[in-house]
Amino acid sequence: MPSDSWPALHGRPVLRRTVAIGLVIFVSVLAALAVRGVNALTVGRGAIETDRDRAELLAGLHPSQHPGAGRYYVPVGAVYTRTADGLPVAYLHYRLAGGHEVGVGDFLRTYDLAAPGALTPLPADLAEALGGDEPAEAREVGVPDPSASPSSPAPTPTPSASAAPSALPDETPTAEPEPTTPEPTGHIAPATESESEAEAEAGSAAETAPATAPATATEQPLPAPEDTPSPTPTPTADPTPTPVVTPTPARARRIYIAPDPAGLPGAADIYVRATG
Repeated sequence: MPSDSWPALHGRPVLRRTVAIGLVIFVSVLAALAVRGVNALTVGRGAIETDRDRAELLAGLHPSQHPGAGRYYVPVGAVYTRTADGLPVAYLHYRLAGGHEVGVGDFLRTYDLAAPGALTPLPADLAEALGGDEPAEAREVGVPDPSASPSSPAPTPTPSASAAPSALPDETPTAEPEPTTPEPTGHIAPATESESEAEAEAGSAAETAPATAPATATEQPLPAPEDTPSPTPTPTADPTPTPVVTPTPARARRIYIAPDPAGLPGAADIYVRATG
């Protein structure tokens, strides 16, 4: 009791009660100030992120980026750094023990990843950053495997034999016979003097004209040949400089899966390299 260590309070209950209440108020004020100071230092800063959180966020494998998955995997190794150009880069290493509930299949379902494909060498910087016993190559997620047998092409439908066209009648036009002048019958009037002179002039003209081959009844006029347009020369454009093709940057995230044949079904080591 405070009165035991303070002799002046002996026999003064009112003073003793006042001192006790003052001490309680003082301690409460100190505690409130301490709590307020901590809140003022942390307000607006959010949760403190570690390098593992930053690496998972950059790789898109953070639990906050996959709500409702129900199961998340914690990497056994995580490195978050920057390249010489200032570009952030993250390296992650997951180790799956395998079994009935966890494994490669559940990992791919949790983070909505494609199935692993062809064997690909691991990047040199990934093995250097993690510094473990990484394999030389692993199956990369989302890369098709060229060794897989392609699906057989669909059979091409065979066209059914169509009936042979029936012979068409010969449409060659036949020559029409020349009309013959019927011989006049009955009395023929004698020719007049003018008509005799016209016949004599016609006979002299026929003798001077060159002889021509008589036209046959089957001779048909030939169609006039179609005029073929001459090709127009195509103007050639001025030579332009070939555009320089810039290489496509590497993918922002690359995931490699190395199964563990000595472990349980689904056991594997998963390596992730992500840049942002």
